[in-house]
Amino acid sequence: MNKLLRSALFPIMLLFAFNAYSSAYNAPGDTLTVIQLPILNVPAIHIPGESMPVTCLAPANTTGFSAYLVHGNKRINLPITSSTWVNTPDRWILQTTIPQVPVFELYDLEVNAAGGIHDVSQNAVSVVPSRKQNYYFVHITDLHMPTRIYYPDAGYDADSTSVIDFRMVMDDINLIRPEFVLITGDLINEGEMEGFSNQYWYGWVQNVISELQVPVYITAGNHDIGGWTSTPPSQGSSRRSWWRYFGWSWLNNTNVNWNWHTQDYSFTYNNTVFVGLEAYDNYDAWRPNIYGYESFTDQQMLWLSDTVSLFPGYNKVLFHHYDFQEELNLGALDIDLSLWGHVHYNSGSTSSPPYSLSTRSTCDGNRAYRVIRINNNTITPYNSVYAGTSGTNIYTYYLPSNTGVADSVMAIVTNNQGLSFENTLLKFLMPAGNTGYEVTNGVLEQVDRSGSKNVCYVRVNLGANTSKYVSIKNNGVANEDPLAIAAPLRISSCYPNPLSFRGEIDIFSDKANLSTTVELYNVKGQKVQQLELNSLKRGSNLVSFTPASGLGSGIYFLRLKDTNTKPYKLILLK
Repeated sequence: MNKLLRSALFPIMLLFAFNAYSSAYNAPGDTLTVIQLPILNVPAIHIPGESMPVTCLAPANTTGFSAYLVHGNKRINLPITSSTWVNTPDRWILQTTIPQVPVFELYDLEVNAAGGIHDVSQNAVSVVPSRKQNYYFVHITDLHMPTRIYYPDAGYDADSTSVIDFRMVMDDINLIRPEFVLITGDLINEGEMEGFSNQYWYGWVQNVISELQVPVYITAGNHDIGGWTSTPPSQGSSRRSWWRYFGWSWLNNTNVNWNWHTQDYSFTYNNTVFVGLEAYDNYDAWRPNIYGYESFTDQQMLWLSDTVSLFPGYNKVLFHHYDFQEELNLGALDIDLSLWGHVHYNSGSTSSPPYSLSTRSTCDGNRAYRVIRINNNTITPYNSVYAGTSGTNIYTYYLPSNTGVADSVMAIVTNNQGLSFENTLLKFLMPAGNTGYEVTNGVLEQVDRSGSKNVCYVRVNLGANTSKYVSIKNNGVANEDPLAIAAPLRISSCYPNPLSFRGEIDIFSDKANLSTTVELYNVKGQKVQQLELNSLKRGSNLVSFTPASGLGSGIYFLRLKDTNTKPYKLILLK
């Protein structure tokens, strides 16, 4: 549902929100059984050809492992190159190789083995053509789903207004398409409600989170795992529920010398390492000899120091719920950016690194999220923005409706935020068939023809405080026609355009290790600049481009030497 329609239906949705006890989402979810990594809340981002480890729980004598990537009705073999049984904790490590995929997307991970072993982890693997040097990601925190009403106050079992708040933010995220999302805890208002009083809040939250169409990395907060002494379920029930849905069973160990008591992890994206740290307030005093009363444990702090030391020269981003004991020294740890929540308001300076920033809560009608850009080695955090009817928003309106019936559709996409989003994604549904398409005011990235309708992925450079008209139409040319087949090496776009100083040329290659020359011509057909490129990767290649100092304002054309591709029109404003 697009946001314009959702806003029109808001009163009706609110009515249903207060009848949440009948919601299909209020039900047990998919607990972790076999697959432990990658999973919904700790996914993996990979390029075809890369190696990806998969951590599984299965008996030591298990044989016959197989793995697949699943999206819609596409089930793609994920080759396993080795399978190794390791101890402490006991687990299998499968080494896999990311295959070529028909569509770059967020895939479910399926693992099978002899003896009836079978498991599927939703949204676990994002397969991308390349990792961007210039990109943005989003931070959100304090969702408190499904409701801010606590047991046993009236309405705790019927209200779901926090879910509506999150869905408004999720609509923006799915449209602007950040590389990933970081969520820093308090997904759930009362972690102890799973299976109590006919409430399944962990299952509910898991189902809602899985509607995100980009990878999401999650750390726990005090409401998720802290527990309440005033709630009837036994001590530690909230933490045990976290382990069932989002954590790992080997964390449930009473040995104080065991090295795995909290869910801490890291991942890299180009030259930045992201470190997620579990945070809690141990309200019900469960296992105090291990957890004490507040995070962080000595084990966590040692792990954090050791982890960041493994990445000299990297940008370092820490994300956690809250530093309850004021243990984090960003300068000493060489942390460039720390993202957190808990306080439900914005805090910290976006102009003086190292940045320590809390983001306003998603719940309570705030619907806040923070955008952070990384351009090469530079981290730029922005002030929080707000989604939905309580603030400025982003929405799309389709003419005619985007139902896959019409062979020509226009989308009016509006951005009332003060930030631009050059990676905005529109998914046009078009009639099935092996046809080509013409797109205006966007770039056709790929077409998924595997279903009953073609899904056309159109990237839009959506400027701040603007509306854009984007259209797509069937050009009636079958893709088998050699004249309609996309060139194996081509210029996909240049951003920004018009260009004043420095920009990025996006060159697509269907092979690896190709070399080419980018040439710039003026309107007289004179070559005025060239750029030599070597060892292009398969897929998208983002190349920094600065026009020569002697060039004046006007219309120019980019082309690739020794190819028959159409020149790319570029406007210089100097």
